[in-house]
Amino acid sequence: MGIDRTGGEDLSPLYRRLPYGPKRIDRDEVARNQRARLYGAMMESVDRRGYRATTVAHLVALAGVSRRAFYEQFPNKEHCFLATYDIVVARERKRVTEAWKRERGWTNRLHAACGTLLEDIARDPKGPRLVLIESLALGASGRERMQLAGLTFERLLATVFRIAPDGAALPALASRAVVGGIRQVLFMRMLEDRHSELDALTDEVLDWIESYRSPAAARLLSAASPPPRQPPLVRAAFLHCEDRRARALGSLVDLTIDGGYAALTDGQIAQFAGISTEAFHQEFANKEECFLAVLDEFTGEALGAAKTALECGQSWPQAVDRAMRAFIEHLLARRALLRIAFIDLFEVGPAVSGRLATSIEALTALLTEPGPPPRRAPTLAREAVSGAIWAVLASCASGDGASRLPLLVDQLTFIVLAPYIGPKAATEAIRAGRTQARPA
Repeated sequence: MGIDRTGGEDLSPLYRRLPYGPKRIDRDEVARNQRARLYGAMMESVDRRGYRATTVAHLVALAGVSRRAFYEQFPNKEHCFLATYDIVVARERKRVTEAWKRERGWTNRLHAACGTLLEDIARDPKGPRLVLIESLALGASGRERMQLAGLTFERLLATVFRIAPDGAALPALASRAVVGGIRQVLFMRMLEDRHSELDALTDEVLDWIESYRSPAAARLLSAASPPPRQPPLVRAAFLHCEDRRARALGSLVDLTIDGGYAALTDGQIAQFAGISTEAFHQEFANKEECFLAVLDEFTGEALGAAKTALECGQSWPQAVDRAMRAFIEHLLARRALLRIAFIDLFEVGPAVSGRLATSIEALTALLTEPGPPPRRAPTLAREAVSGAIWAVLASCASGDGASRLPLLVDQLTFIVLAPYIGPKAATEAIRAGRTQARPA
């Protein structure tokens, strides 16, 4: 029996020893077997204690291989984790594809593919937990892997709906939105240990996706919309205060923009703010708490802009359109903070797990509470819409992507409206909005 010397934990190998002597297997097969064992050990260790607490010692004990064998396969723990991540995603994609091929008829195939994804995660959540939750502890490399995995399933989804027999296509950006919405549904149930619910959600998930299928919407949203308003860059209001807390927040923002968050120290933030480290700690326990306070302030101001615009709409669809436009203009005018909220956020570490889509969940709640009950997928529409909006915004948060945001307002509005009033009514509301004067 293997023992974890730090806590007396049972680290018995998960696998039997490979054969020795005349029946031993060849060197290449040994290497493949060891690699597979380490994938399993990574999933098991991360499930037990999380990525950051997992060590190479844990992995070799659970895999039943030597430390030398580990380093022959991987240069370090992170590379082993990322390789395991890729294997989990590739296996799930293969299972979904095989489920599709086993059935006859497009509708049956779609149901089987979606059902396989949800049932697999409900039955064996260790790999999905590694992908959806624990990868957030890796910072930039975890974000990159999330993007690549998302792109894999976006392409798969786009292909599936492109061959739909009724010709009802998904609008522009809908594949990204749908993958983001499904990820949010999975993420929340994994985070809250409710993964057993997933195998009963196939029909609900497909109902939500169906709310976006509309040839008219696809044509409208791919057509040119009115020239976007480009608001001038401004500094967030919460950074204009001169008190000690605001100076610390501003210091973190400026230093993160200049050199990134990961290498920052509490002392550097305090020094740049012109206060002592002790004074900084009187405001915030650490830089992580300061970062999350920046996120809360930024979110609060953006939601305030959306709320003001929402109250000016003559109908609920029009109010959603106005609020979404105001929200996007607010983000665009503070685009440095946009990067912090959607990219640098990943550098915070495990605390980001519960905060990843918090700001957008608050926006979705604000937009949908005055509206009617959702016609499609009533039990998960709001959380799926939150994930969909988050995925679209996050894809525009780096480089010059922010300049595209005003062009996406109609599509984001459609993402909110369609599950609640149907794609036809949502399309008509967006078309009507295009003919009206936009608020200044």
